[in-house]
Amino acid sequence: MPRTRPLGLLLVALGLVLALARLGGGETWPLFIIVPGVAMAAVAVAGPLRFADLAVPGTIVATVGMILLVQEATGRFDTWSYAWGLVIAGVGAGTFLKAAITDDEGERREGTRLVGVGLTFFAAFGVFFEILIFGGWFGGAVGWLLPILLIGAGAWMLRRPR
Repeated sequence: MPRTRPLGLLLVALGLVLALARLGGGETWPLFIIVPGVAMAAVAVAGPLRFADLAVPGTIVATVGMILLVQEATGRFDTWSYAWGLVIAGVGAGTFLKAAITDDEGERREGTRLVGVGLTFFAAFGVFFEILIFGGWFGGAVGWLLPILLIGAGAWMLRRPR
């Protein structure tokens, strides 16, 4: 993969984030986190090979900044209860990017695996928290499911013979 391609992708991503921030009309302070992260990743891609290690912290910082940007735009800071899975995916993306720079096939596979793990955690915990804890879906009616199940399980355990 030519080294200009990942840099081009990073620039497109940064441009999209800046455009979305302008469209949102909200606070843009997370850009002070996103831009340094993207800058680190860009140095990893475009700089000398010895800077390839900056890809991992760069993607982590940029990922955290993007999470904060979405949370600021939506006012939903409670999503940290499952957004941490995206940080794991960011580690994987950085590992994959570093491996693409250094041409390390084993690390490339590990980066891909970590992205999958992080996205799986994000999705699984997102569904759990949004449906059972926050009750944001179906008018909050499903939010009663967990307490009812816990009460039922506890009552069943209390009735069991010793």
